[in-house]
This record gives sequence, C-alpha cells and structure tokens, in this order.
Amino acid sequence: MRALAEERAFSELKRLCCSGLDGPELLGRVVERLQLAVPFDAYCASTADPASGLVTRSLAGEMGGAEEAALFFERLYFEHDLEQLHAMARERTAVALLSESTDGRPERSQRYRELLGPLGLAHEARTVFAAGGYLWGSMDLIRARGTPDFSPREAAFLRRLAPHLAAGLRTAALRARSPAGRKGAGIPGVLALDGRGSVVRHTPAAEFLLRELEDLRPDWRGWEGLPPAVRMVVCALRRALASGDDDAAGPYVRASGRRGRWLTLYASLTEPEDGRPGETVVVIEPSKPEEVAWMSVAAYGLTPREEEITRLVARGLSTRQISRTLFISEHTVQNHLRNVFEKVGVHSRRELVKRLFFEGLYPSLFG
Repeated sequence: MRALAEERAFSELKRLCCSGLDGPELLGRVVERLQLAVPFDAYCASTADPASGLVTRSLAGEMGGAEEAALFFERLYFEHDLEQLHAMARERTAVALLSESTDGRPERSQRYRELLGPLGLAHEARTVFAAGGYLWGSMDLIRARGTPDFSPREAAFLRRLAPHLAAGLRTAALRARSPAGRKGAGIPGVLALDGRGSVVRHTPAAEFLLRELEDLRPDWRGWEGLPPAVRMVVCALRRALASGDDDAAGPYVRASGRRGRWLTLYASLTEPEDGRPGETVVVIEPSKPEEVAWMSVAAYGLTPREEEITRLVARGLSTRQISRTLFISEHTVQNHLRNVFEKVGVHSRRELVKRLFFEGLYPSLFG
C-alpha cells in the first residue's frame, strides 16, 4: 500500500515538473505535494542563478522570522550552504542528510548550531537540483527534535525526484529568455544602501524592476524587506571585500522576472566622502542579449566542450577552423555538434544559432 502511494505521489510530482510553471511556483507546488510523501515540519527552497550559484527567489515555512532570515542570508549561506550546494552539484550528489554528513552528531554543523537547533529542529534532508553541470535550485526539508530522521527510503524518493525538478527549473529558465521590444527595456535602476542595508535613495526604474522580481513588502526599503536577489548580491560583495580578493569584488546575480525577462543585479561600494561612510550601490538592469543567450546554452545541458564549440559556431567558424582553434580533430568536432543538435532539437548550424541566440530575444526578426 505504501509503495503504491509513493508511486502515485511521484507521478503527480513528475507531472508538476513538466507542467510549464515558473521556478518559484513550481517549487511551491512541489513542496505542498511533497508533504504527503515525505512529511516535514519546516522547509526552505530556492531557485538559483546558474552562473553565480546565488539565490534568486526563495520560499520557506516555519523557519523563524527576520532574525533567522538575516542569519541565513548574511552568514550561513556564504559560510556553509553555498560551498556544500556547489560540491553536491559538482559531485552529482542529489540528496544529503544532516545525520549522515555529521556522522550522527548534528552539533558539528554550524547550520545546526546556529539555526536549526535553536528553532527546535533536528533532522534535515537537503536536495540540490542540478542539470547540465549547473545548479538551478535547492530544497531543505526539516523535521523537529523528537521526530524520526529521514529514512533511506525517503532519501531515495527525493533522489528520484531531483532530476525531474532540476529539468523543470532549467526549462523555466529557458522560457524566461528576455523578449525584445519591451517598453523601457534598456533603463537600469539604482539603489543606494547605507551601512545597515537600508535603501536611502533609489531611482523609479529600480522600484519598477524590483517589482518584476516579486511583490514588494511595505517595508521593502529596509534590509529585511529587500528581495533575496538584492540581499544575495550585497552579501556577496561584503564577503568579497572582507576576503581582500580584488578579483571577486564585483559580484552579480541574474534572476528571472515575472514579466518574462531576465534581470542582472550588480553591487559595488562607493568611496567615503566628506567624512561620510561609503554606500553600497546596487544596479539592476535587464540582462543583455549575450547574457541571456548564455542562459539558453546552459539550460540545454551542454557539456563545457559542447558549449565551447557552440560559441565558435555562433561566431561563424567552420569545422576546420574549430578543429584548429581547439586542437581537436574535425571528426571530434562533428561528433560534438551531432550531440548538440540532438540536445537542442535542431538539424543544422543555422537552426542552432537561431534557437540559442535569437529566438525569444529578437522574435520580430523571424515572424
């Protein structure tokens, strides 16, 4: 009976992953349905920018309030979560249980000591949604102290679900490629934040673009009310500056907006002036066509070599020229191209370039 119920739940979840929902809505629907198959007391789930790995949209339940959210965004995510998520994606480890990663001693985990434990939570099942070598999102299901840990059977269920949800999030990213011709498409927005992270100045375009990301709370100008993508890029800047790594001092994150286009957020720190401390400046702008084209390439799950060859094809290089550029045989180039054609669903170089670099970006050119 239990096996039959699990299969029914899995089939419903798999259909959800293929239903064409955008990333946040898909995660929300999956979490709601997943409660029946793998019960939990708290959760957090997020979509990620595959280029930077940073959170773009997030949702959570029973994970505390503003204090816990600040702890997560400003410390734990960068000190603990981000590295683990990337490692899991890189090593193709879809599910990690807290009890296994700590050898049954959860107090060894910073995340447990500082966030889960104080909230009365004890068991965690972390699932990453990776496809094509990129991280598209993640989900943490958590149980309260005194309840059973996640079983091997439940972990196996999440492991089966992970590739389908990864494909759903990747497809949502592909659908969100920036359309042309939108009014005001090239106008960037600017936010200026003080040392506490509160918005002290902003342009009208910034507020307009932020509303494309999500509904803004009445207190959105305060640090706790800012959308996750803004907080992510600001925290990434702070950590980059604190590390002394000059090359890492210009972080960015891309997030898909609800109006069907991608937005890119950049963060920088101004110099102190007239005895006043510097301000954090966040620039928000519609993603450039070449950035969105990269997203299309990533969304199809091409290997690094296939991506490399695809970019050379887009530049107009012949098979022989690609062979000489990459120091591989022409036969190898052709094999890679056949794999690319199959993944993208095209039959020629012309169709490939059109599909990846023009459709959805300049639809008026093709009627």
